[in-house]
Amino acid sequence: MRASAPTLLVIEDSQDQAILVGAAARRAHPGLEVRTAKDGLEGIAYLAGIPPFDDRRQHPLPRLVLLDLFMPEVDGFEVLSWIADQPKPLGVPVVVLTASANVQDVTRALGLGATAVLQKPTDLYELGDVVRTVVERWIGKSEMIGAHIWAAG
Repeated sequence: MRASAPTLLVIEDSQDQAILVGAAARRAHPGLEVRTAKDGLEGIAYLAGIPPFDDRRQHPLPRLVLLDLFMPEVDGFEVLSWIADQPKPLGVPVVVLTASANVQDVTRALGLGATAVLQKPTDLYELGDVVRTVVERWIGKSEMIGAHIWAAG
């Protein structure tokens, strides 16, 4: 029986960035389920499993969260604070991808429980490389391609 595909949650207010990150993640790990949240509030709702994300078969807990820091209304710092305040740890690594090079932002995010804070490159190829590295480190390499080759003989 095949295990269900791992899920990645991208919390990013820029739809273009979310699409690029999702595409790079799927390329790094074919079969990866990528879910997006358009802001911190929606990201918290997804992680908490509250409507419309209450069906965990349809909206499984992610194996990894990629989080933007600067979003309107509920920002990445507030998402990290919410995660830290949960009585039961989520057990999900949260990697911050941010355009900020501010040392205070990095220190604050790590202090709030971010697993890692990485600067989001502006170059598309570099962004793809960063996302690939993150996905391979925290989710692993996909076995789909190897399985396909072995099955084909």
